[in-house]
Amino acid sequence: MKLYKVMALLPAVTLFTQMAHASDFKTQLAESIYQSPRVIEAFEAYQSSLDSIEQAKAGYRPTLDMTLGYGYEWTGGIDEELDRREARLNLSQMLYDGGATSSEVDRQSARSMSALASLTDVVDDYLLEAGRAYLELLRHQQLLASSEETLENHKTLYDQIKRRAEMGVGSHAAVNQAQGRLSLAEVNHLVSQNNRLDAQATYERLYGEESPLELTLVPSQIAELPKTQAEAAELIDTRHPVMAIARADLEATIAQQNAAKAMYRPRVNFEVERRWDHNLDGTRGPNEDLTAMVRLRWNLYNGGADQAWVSNTTNQIDQAEAIRQNALREAHQSLNLSWNALSILDRQITFLADHLMASRDTRDAYRKQFDIGQRTLLDLLDTENEVFTAQNQLTEAKIDHQIAQLRILNATGGLALALGLSLDDADSIAQRVESHRNADILGG
Repeated sequence: MKLYKVMALLPAVTLFTQMAHASDFKTQLAESIYQSPRVIEAFEAYQSSLDSIEQAKAGYRPTLDMTLGYGYEWTGGIDEELDRREARLNLSQMLYDGGATSSEVDRQSARSMSALASLTDVVDDYLLEAGRAYLELLRHQQLLASSEETLENHKTLYDQIKRRAEMGVGSHAAVNQAQGRLSLAEVNHLVSQNNRLDAQATYERLYGEESPLELTLVPSQIAELPKTQAEAAELIDTRHPVMAIARADLEATIAQQNAAKAMYRPRVNFEVERRWDHNLDGTRGPNEDLTAMVRLRWNLYNGGADQAWVSNTTNQIDQAEAIRQNALREAHQSLNLSWNALSILDRQITFLADHLMASRDTRDAYRKQFDIGQRTLLDLLDTENEVFTAQNQLTEAKIDHQIAQLRILNATGGLALALGLSLDDADSIAQRVESHRNADILGG
């Protein structure tokens, strides 16, 4: 059974969505995975690791070698000069190698599991980055719309104040004040346009295509989250790909140490050799023989290289364990930061929504009072800016809340699963990657 068949036992790697009814957000994420150079690189590394397993398994199989030779021979004593010809066929089958081959197979299998978990991790991290880019572009799309609305409102107010002044009802100072606020609204609109262009550039870099003019809104609850922070913390140990990488790397290092210890042991081969020689060792004419031997070879000393190798692998085991512990701490830290942000934003959104509603009510009331002379122009402009600020703050908090959800799911190693991406086999992944690669070549 090929190693990729165990993919279903690991966190989601993959690259295919089963959700026909998925939102544009999830659909775009799923399709863009195949165009990510980092994902393709990790996938190719995993494919390469499968070949390394087969290469290691070759140690169990026999080897067949052929040797041909032709040249000059001089034999002392009889002072004979001949044209020497050699033809040999050698078959060798390993019977015992101290566990070197089995240890190497274990090492390469562990490295392949690490590569698979790394592919999972790369996909999850890509989804976090690409999802964030989508939400950032959506954020600046909404902020730009808000600045456009505010700019139009300021233009309307300016025209209204200007007409009142021309009619002798308002003052020129009020016109100047309205002009100043209108100019500020123009500046805010330009800043929003620039920010949207920056977010658009990030989106296009990650998705490998032009961004749509309008993005589909993302549900406030992107996916189901762990119910408690403690439950989320438990998921880190059970499904986070970084933990799987660390465990696989530790297993690979232990297997490498076993392979190093195998050098202390003898090696036993069964060898069959057939020789067809001519003019050999001063004897004219053909010289043929056939041997079938069991041979034991045992290196007794090689300058201390084997001992140094075993010592080196011991240090690597300690290093792998330290890396695992550090990865665990970083994953928990990321979870804690993301969970705290989500909790605070949950509470902020409620208050910000109330603030926006109250600001809009105040603005509408001030407009009516301004028309009958009960409010000054400054009051009216201040309430317009208050609405603009409140609306932007609510937009910012909602997007930050959604990004915090992505971060929590990424911290627990379940972002791909939560977004509705299911596991697929390596052959199907390869076909999808190759399809996108060919499309890029034709398009380029």
